[in-house]
Formats: sequence, C-alpha cells, structure tokens
Amino acid sequence: MPRYRTTISSSDREAMLDLVRKHKVQIDEHSSHTTESGSYSVDAILELADMEKLAEAGYHVRRHEDVDETGKARQKEVGRGDRYKDKEPSSR
Repeated sequence: MPRYRTTISSSDREAMLDLVRKHKVQIDEHSSHTTESGSYSVDAILELADMEKLAEAGYHVRRHEDVDETGKARQKEVGRGDRYKDKEPSSR
C-alpha cells in the first residue's frame, strides 16, 4: 500500500495533540508550524486509509509525493560498486 508525505492541519491545538495521543500518528520531528491565522500543521507519512480517517475526524490533510516511489527513484541515482577499490592510496 503506498505511503505519502502529508501535511496535517487544524485550528484546534488539542486536536493536533490528539494526532499523537488518540490517532497514534507519528509526526515528523521539527515539522510543527503555527500560521499567522492561528492554525497548526505537522508533517507525517500516512497511507490513504489513515488520511481518510483523519479527514473524517475533521483534520485538513494535504497529500504530497509517494515516498516509496521517490525513494526508489533516488536509489537509481546512487552509484554501484566500490569507487575506491582500484585506486592507489594517495601519498601525503
């Protein structure tokens, strides 16, 4: 099941605390923000079913990229093998 990076927001501070206490959402560390209008937001990695449950509970959930697809794409950028294997040690 795909997982997505999401931003969860609400204008109710207690509701935001309930994300962890009641809904058991693991939020990304250092992602909490308070806007000038007084609403709160945090980032988390969620599956679609979890996003739907939170939306039904009154949270605004904004879906971003699929973290699994993004991770696979980034792994293709990583070199293969040992790039130091055949190099001679440098003399100092």
